[in-house]
Amino acid sequence: MREKGFLFMFAMVFLAFLGCAREWQNPNTALPSKELSIDALLINPIVYDSAGVIVEGKVWDLAFKSLKEKDAEIPYTSFKLADEGGNFVNVFALGDIPVAEGDIVKVVGIYRREYNTENYSFLNEIEAKRIETKSNSRSVPGEEP
Repeated sequence: MREKGFLFMFAMVFLAFLGCAREWQNPNTALPSKELSIDALLINPIVYDSAGVIVEGKVWDLAFKSLKEKDAEIPYTSFKLADEGGNFVNVFALGDIPVAEGDIVKVVGIYRREYNTENYSFLNEIEAKRIETKSNSRSVPGEEP
């Protein structure tokens, strides 16, 4: 009887662990984030400060630049992400991101209301970890938009 109780408890614990198994996520790109509108982010910037966010909007004021660090230049992409109402948040991503002015994108990253480094100061900015293009403004000649 005691053996059956032990086996039953072992089976229950084992099944509980199986139920908790999740799909593997790459730790370099996985970020616990909340999907919200740019408007909601701007209304409550303190609430989302240093939090993972997912926002969608239109790329505006796109720039590809480089940071000069000691012996190397590090490329980065920056732009404003605007919603239909004209509200926007700044976006910063390391590397040359394949986006164009006018693209509709979804940005997953860390929002910072104010962030200061030794040489730079950032206000109202998302440090993008992932950028997904939803649609683009570019059209191929001969194709209907």
